[in-house]
Amino acid sequence: MAGQAFDRVFGLASIAVLARLLTPADFGVVAVAGTVVAAVELLTAFGFDWALIRHRELSADSLNTAWTLRVLLGLLTFIALCLLGPPAGSFYHLPSLKLVLPALGLASFLGSLENIGTVYFRREFAFHKEFLLRAVSKLSGFLVTVPIALSYRTYWALVAGMVALRLSGTLASYALHPFRPRLSLIDARQLLSFSSWLLIGNIVDYFRERFSDLYLARVFGPRANGLFSVAGELSRVPISEVAAPINRVAYSKYSEDLRTGRGVAGSYIEISSLIWMISLPMCAGTAAVATEAVALLLGPRWQDAEAVLRLLALGTAFTVMTANTHYVYWVAGHSRAVAAISAAGAAIMVPVTILCAHFAGYKGVAMAYVLTSAALVPVNFATLRRLAGVGFAALWVRVWRVAVAAIVMFITLTVAFPRPSRETALVAAALLLTKVVIGASVYALTAAALWTTCGRPEGPEQRALQLAAQWGRRAIAKRDSQF
Repeated sequence: MAGQAFDRVFGLASIAVLARLLTPADFGVVAVAGTVVAAVELLTAFGFDWALIRHRELSADSLNTAWTLRVLLGLLTFIALCLLGPPAGSFYHLPSLKLVLPALGLASFLGSLENIGTVYFRREFAFHKEFLLRAVSKLSGFLVTVPIALSYRTYWALVAGMVALRLSGTLASYALHPFRPRLSLIDARQLLSFSSWLLIGNIVDYFRERFSDLYLARVFGPRANGLFSVAGELSRVPISEVAAPINRVAYSKYSEDLRTGRGVAGSYIEISSLIWMISLPMCAGTAAVATEAVALLLGPRWQDAEAVLRLLALGTAFTVMTANTHYVYWVAGHSRAVAAISAAGAAIMVPVTILCAHFAGYKGVAMAYVLTSAALVPVNFATLRRLAGVGFAALWVRVWRVAVAAIVMFITLTVAFPRPSRETALVAAALLLTKVVIGASVYALTAAALWTTCGRPEGPEQRALQLAAQWGRRAIAKRDSQF
């Protein structure tokens, strides 16, 4: 989470600066290119590192094979993007893609060279090293992107930052872990047998998550795509900054549970409860402060992103509810279930996006995301009950209080602060700070009151207090040891 917070600080700083130097159309060009890159990269997204984490014992042959396969696929990605540049530029009526796509293909290849030995960071719970790896990468991208944007005011600043991020991450990975991979394909069949369903799931998931980008770019143009790209970056904070880092640790924990003969049900309920407790109020808060966030971070040219941000934050709330289920399926060897759920999401997303966009324009695409995310909640929990024996009721009895508290917080902020038509940056900053303080207070007091009224049952509230006490004791012990 510290790594994600570091990423977010530089990410928000970059957005705050770049949104005033570049136009929504500039962001849209890179967003369209990113959609094409993601389409190519997903064909090579076998998830070899996830397979290695599951192994009871790791051999040098498995590590070398995984690294070799990843490098070969990275090279294929680079070649494919070089070839796709001209036709993609013609399809989207963006000639700049002819050069942007090869540059992003180079970034992808550089990333594929990363030291496979970093998989030990997650197997051994050495996440402080993973923090360093990500911090170096993000800082390098930031230091390259902003100066170029200041000097040239072009989308190439974003492209150069992506290349720098991948290159610095690869170099840092060899500095942080002593393993030195070699070319080998000895264990290719074993790795591919597990990862093939991950690939299928990624392909299907692409069409569910990226169809809206493809549709926006083709029907509404790069400006709408740029609005969604930046608004999506802000709305996904509860997932990218909280759920994602917790899930990386959770997957290692679930793997350890299975290796030692324990079930994952207890770990899943506890971890998911904590995700709900932290991420749901963040989603509600993002929706409540959308006006101030856009005015302060992005500026007046981005006012149309406000409604999009509010809708995407609501959709993210539904995604948070099931953010941890896929890791249970993967660690239990049910990667086919993830592919099936992704297929269901794609089957819903495509027609709903077209229908909503027909009636509501590009904002309808955000509405479709909300509806699809909501529809997948019961699908996920029905699958979880069938494959892992974990019923939704066992989780709900622990998290309903924080869900109600998040709703109360959103209603309070919406009623107490009617949305102004225009805001200066200074007014937006003051309102944002006020809303954050009041919202956090309302959420904490409401959750505490409900928990106390219910007799202080087991749940994320109790676990959060235990963790706070542990951290406090460690801090005191560390301070005392220095004297």
